[in-house]
Amino acid sequence: MDDVSLIERGFEEFPATIALLDRHGDIVYTNRAWRTFADANDYVGDPDSTGVNYLDVCDAARETDEIAGVVADGIRAVLRGDRDCFTAEYPCHSPAVYRWFSLRVVPIDTPRHGGFALVVHYDITDRRLAELQVNEKNEHLAALVGSLASELKTHLASAAESAERLASADGDAAVALSESLSRIESLVEWGIDAAEQPSTLDLAPVDFRAHVAEAWAVASLDDGDDASLRVVGDGTLSADTHLFGLFLVAVLTNCFERTDSRGPPVSTVVGTTADGFYVDDDGPGPSPAERAATTASPNQLLGVDYDSPHLSTARRIADLHGWQFDVTDSELGGARFEVRGVEWN
Repeated sequence: MDDVSLIERGFEEFPATIALLDRHGDIVYTNRAWRTFADANDYVGDPDSTGVNYLDVCDAARETDEIAGVVADGIRAVLRGDRDCFTAEYPCHSPAVYRWFSLRVVPIDTPRHGGFALVVHYDITDRRLAELQVNEKNEHLAALVGSLASELKTHLASAAESAERLASADGDAAVALSESLSRIESLVEWGIDAAEQPSTLDLAPVDFRAHVAEAWAVASLDDGDDASLRVVGDGTLSADTHLFGLFLVAVLTNCFERTDSRGPPVSTVVGTTADGFYVDDDGPGPSPAERAATTASPNQLLGVDYDSPHLSTARRIADLHGWQFDVTDSELGGARFEVRGVEWN
C-alpha cells in the first residue's frame, strides 16, 4: 500500500466529516462520513459533493445565515495563507433532530498540486445538549434562590424589628436575639452571593491579610470578643476577589460552628505557604463529614454536602480556581484546612 492510499484510507475511516478544497474552494475529496451524512439527510445531488464549490454554497447563505459568511471568510483566509487555522461552532438542525458541529479548517501545501484547505466537521451535539441542560438547571436554581431569599428576608426583617423593640425594654436576652438575627441575615446574603456566582472567574491581585481580616469580621460576628485570630505571612495572590472573600468566610464560619459546641473560646491561625495558605483551629479534629465535604462525591446534591455546606461551598470555589483543598489534623489540636496551587504575585 503506497503512502497516498494509506492517507486516504485513514481519512475514509475517520468518524468526522471531511472535505478537501482546492485553492478556488472546489471540493476535490470527501470521506465516507461525509457521504453517509449526505445520504442520511436527503442531500440533493451527488453525496460525494466533488466539484461543488464550498465557498459559493456559504456565500449563497450569507443573508440568511450569519455563520455561513464567517465560515467562507475564514476558509478564504486559510487558503490565502493569512491564517494557520480557522475554527467555528454552528447549529445544523433538521426537522427531527437538534445538532451542533465544530468546524476546523487547516491548510495543506503540496509541492506538485499547490495549496488546499482541509475542512473537518466534528459532531458536538452531546456536549452542547449537556451545556444547555446545565444552563437550564442553573436558571431554575437562580429563580428558586431568588424566590426563597425574598420570602426569608421578609420574615427576617420583621423578626429583626421585633427584636430591636424587645432589646430596648428587656435587656441582654433581647440584644442576643437581635445579634443572632443579624448574623442569620448576613449568612443569607452570603449564601445568595455564592449561589449566584458564575462559573467564570475575574482574576485580580488580592491582598491576603486584608481579606482575612474582612472575612473574620463577618464569620465572628457573634463570638468575636471571645475568639482570637493570628495571621502568619503576607502577600498578594491571583484570585477572584469576591469569591476569595466567600471562601474565607465559609472556612472561618465552619471553624466557629465546629467549636461552638465545646464551649471554650476558639483560637484560629491563618497563614501562607509557598504555594497556598491554611486555616488552623483548636477545636476537635476533622470529622468524617468535613473530610467528605472537601472531596466531590456523586452522593452530593448539586455538589453540596449538606452535613458540611460551608466546606462544600469552599471546595467549589477552590475548584473554580484550580486549587487543591484538603482538611487534615491541625498543630493546634483541631483541624487544618489547607489550599495548594495558589499563584502568589
